[in-house]
Amino acid sequence: MYIEPICWYSAFTIGLAGFLYGIIYILRKKGVKEEHFAKAAFFEFAASWILYIPVELFNDIPESVPFLRVIESIFTALLRTFNIYLGNGYSRSAFKGHPIFSSIYATLMTLANIVLLLFVAGFIIKFLDGPLQRIKLSLRKHRKTYVFSVCNEKTLSIAESISCSEKKNIVFANSGKSLSSTSKERIDRMKGIRLDGTVTEILRKTIKKAKGIELFLFADVEEDNLTELEAACKYAEKHKDANVRIYVELFETPWSLYDEYLKTHNAADGKGLVINFVRAEENFAYNNLLKNSIFDNAVPGEDGSVKDIKFLLVGMNDRNLEMFKAVLHLSQMPGYRPVVMVMDPHDDRKTSREPDEGRRKLKQKFPEICDECNEDGDAIYRILYKENVVLESDQFESIVTEGFADFTFAFINAGDDLLNANLAMRLNALRYRKACKKKEDYVIQVNIRNEGICDDWNPALLEHIQVVGSFKKTYDHAFITMSDIERGTIAIHEVRYPQSNPKSPTWISYCNNEYNRHSVYARTLSFKHKVRLIDQSYGGDYSITGKDVMWKKYEHMRWNVYTRTLGYVKASKEHLDEKGNLDKRFRGMAKVHNDLINYYDLPEEEQKKDALKLTPEIVDILKSI
Repeated sequence: MYIEPICWYSAFTIGLAGFLYGIIYILRKKGVKEEHFAKAAFFEFAASWILYIPVELFNDIPESVPFLRVIESIFTALLRTFNIYLGNGYSRSAFKGHPIFSSIYATLMTLANIVLLLFVAGFIIKFLDGPLQRIKLSLRKHRKTYVFSVCNEKTLSIAESISCSEKKNIVFANSGKSLSSTSKERIDRMKGIRLDGTVTEILRKTIKKAKGIELFLFADVEEDNLTELEAACKYAEKHKDANVRIYVELFETPWSLYDEYLKTHNAADGKGLVINFVRAEENFAYNNLLKNSIFDNAVPGEDGSVKDIKFLLVGMNDRNLEMFKAVLHLSQMPGYRPVVMVMDPHDDRKTSREPDEGRRKLKQKFPEICDECNEDGDAIYRILYKENVVLESDQFESIVTEGFADFTFAFINAGDDLLNANLAMRLNALRYRKACKKKEDYVIQVNIRNEGICDDWNPALLEHIQVVGSFKKTYDHAFITMSDIERGTIAIHEVRYPQSNPKSPTWISYCNNEYNRHSVYARTLSFKHKVRLIDQSYGGDYSITGKDVMWKKYEHMRWNVYTRTLGYVKASKEHLDEKGNLDKRFRGMAKVHNDLINYYDLPEEEQKKDALKLTPEIVDILKSI
C-alpha cells in the first residue's frame, strides 16, 4: 500500500539532489573544462534516470515477479533516458491521484533533461575548442600575425601590449588544453588563438598569406628558445618571400656564439627572415634611460669645470648590472663626469662572504673597468663599491649621508617590492633632511614589479619617487622589440648611407651581428641626449659634433667604455699584425680590441669614424624618438 508513494517520493528526493548538485558543481568551478561539463552532465543524467524509475515501475503492464519487475524498471528507465535524445522525444508521466505532486515531479524531470542538454552542449563546445581555434586561424591567414612559442606571463604581457591599427592575429603555440582558465580568459580577451601545435606547424599554416609574422621565443628555459629557433628557421628559409621576424630571449648565452648563424640566416635585404636576440634587462635599461635623463640634475664638481652625475645604485642583480653598464657609457659626455655608488646588499643566505667579493665579480666581468679612470680621451668615471650593506639597518642611511647625500639620480632594486619602496621613502626622507637641496634637484627611481600594489599607498609619501620596472612594462612589445630606438637607428642609417648609392650597406648587413646592433642602439641613445644637451648649452648648434674634436673624442670614450662593459680588453702588440690590425676571429675569441686606446692614439682614419655629424635631418629623427 505504501510502496508506490515511497518510491515516487524517494525518486523525487534523489533526483532533486542530483539535479541541484550538477548545477552547484559547475558553478563552483572557476575554470570550466571539458571534464567538468562531463561530470555535471553525468549528475543530470543520473537524476533523469532516477526520476524515470517509478514511471516505469508503476506503468500498466501485465503482472510479473516483483523483484524482476524492479530490475526491469531500472533498466527500462535507463533506456528511456537515452531514448529521449535518440529521437523518441519527451513524454510526461504522473503519479496518479496526486496532481500537484505530479506537476512538480514532471517539471523537475523536464528541468533535469534541459540542464543535461546544456551541459552536454558545453562539453561539445569545449571538446571542439581546438578545432574551432584552428578554423579561426585558417579564416584569418591574411592578417599580420604575432606568434608566441609558449603561453606564460612574459608572452601574455607582450601580446596584451601590441598596438596595431590593422587587423591582426595573436597566436599562442603549445597552448591547448593545458592552459589555466585565467590564461585562456586573457587570450580570449585579446581575441587571440590558442593552439596545441608547435611554432613550425603554425608557420606552415600562415607563412604564405600573412602580411608579416613576428615570432617571440620566450620560454622560461633558454635551451627551449634555441631549439624552437632552429626549427623555425629551417621552415622559414623555405619561403624566401615571407617577412618573418624572430625575437629570441637569451639569459646567459653570449651573442658572439651566434654571429655566423645570423649571417647565414638573416636576409641580406632585411625583407625576409630577421633574427634578433633579446636581453630583457638591457632593453629595460635603455628604454628607461631614453625616457629619463641622468644629466638634468648633475651638480658642479670640485673644480667647477665639469658637472658630476652622482648615480646611486642600490642592489646588485641582472637589472641593476645593466643599469650600471648603461650609465657608465652613456655618461661619457662633454662637461660631465659620472660618480657611481653601488650598494651591494648583505646576503642572509651566505654564512660567510669574502671582502670585496661583489667588486671582484664585476672585475671578472669587466676586467678593464677600474674603480677610477680620469684619462681624457680614454674614459672618465669613478666607482664607489659598498660591499655587504645591511639595508634594513641604519648602515644604509650612514653610507649615503657620509659620502653621497648629494646624489642626483638613484635607482633602487634590492629585493621585493615592499623593501624597495621602503628604501626609496627612507632615501627621500634623508635627502629632505640632510642634503639641504630642493627636491627637484634629484631623481629617485624604485623598481616595483607589481605596480598594482601602489594603488593603496599614500600618494604623499611617493611624491618625487618614480615607480618603474613593472613586469608588464618590461615585457611590453615596444620595450622588447626596442621599436623606438630601432626605428630611429634605422632612419639615421638610411640618412648616412642612402640606398641610392650602390656602395651603401643595408641596415641588416651593417648590423648583422648582435655586437654591432646593440652598439648602434647605445650610440642612438647617447645622441638622443646629445641633442638635448646641445639645445640647452650650445643654442642648438649641432654642427659642433662634426667639427669640434671634443665631441669626436667623447664619442670614442663612450664607445670605449661600452665595449669594456661587454668584457673586452685592450689588445697587446703581440695580437696585432705588421700593419697594426687585429684578426676579427681572434678579437671575438679572446675578447680583445685594438681600438680600446686613447682617442689621440687612434689612427686618423679611426678618429673620423667617431664623428656622427648631427645634420638637421638626423636631429629631427632623434627628437621624434
